[in-house]
Amino acid sequence: MQELKAVKPTESTDGTDPVSRLMQRLADEGFKSDNSEGDWENFGEVIFRREEKISFAAGETIFIFTRVPELNERILHQTSEAVVNSYKARSTSQKALSVLQSTTVYHVLAAQGDQPHNDPLSQYITRAGGATFIPVVMVPEINQVLYPDLEEKVGSLKPRVQYLQYLLGERREPVDMHKQTVQAFYVSVAVVAVLVILLLFSFVH
Repeated sequence: MQELKAVKPTESTDGTDPVSRLMQRLADEGFKSDNSEGDWENFGEVIFRREEKISFAAGETIFIFTRVPELNERILHQTSEAVVNSYKARSTSQKALSVLQSTTVYHVLAAQGDQPHNDPLSQYITRAGGATFIPVVMVPEINQVLYPDLEEKVGSLKPRVQYLQYLLGERREPVDMHKQTVQAFYVSVAVVAVLVILLLFSFVH
């Protein structure tokens, strides 16, 4: 399980609260939010979005911050299902391009209290209808950040977790989290094209 004990960067004035630091980093990376600053304090939920261009498809990266008084397996399971159902492809064109997994949703659950969490988050990663859901647990009071085990993630999921590491300051190099997905898509297209050509060739002869 990956865990980051954040330390206040020398250039930071935001303290060591990982939730506040990540929100500031998202703003620096071009993410926008329709929520006001007071929404987080008053309602415990804030959403940041950034539109993405993935090959010829439009995509979106979303961070949902939700304050939870109590975190358990039921909460993790329910939020995983609810968020993916909200952001998976609806239209015919979106479904056709869903193989690109163009929507990535990080759900940051800010747990209250001072108890560390060691929940196995990898089992709650969900991919459905072009949307990839990745849960993240933060305990601001003790500065704990918990995200899915990177060693278990392969293919297009691994760079998405690495991108989160980059935002949290654990990785220095930027991460293109859609590169492998696009490469796999074009390889699939090439394979289909070859099969079609072979099929037509067989009919001719």
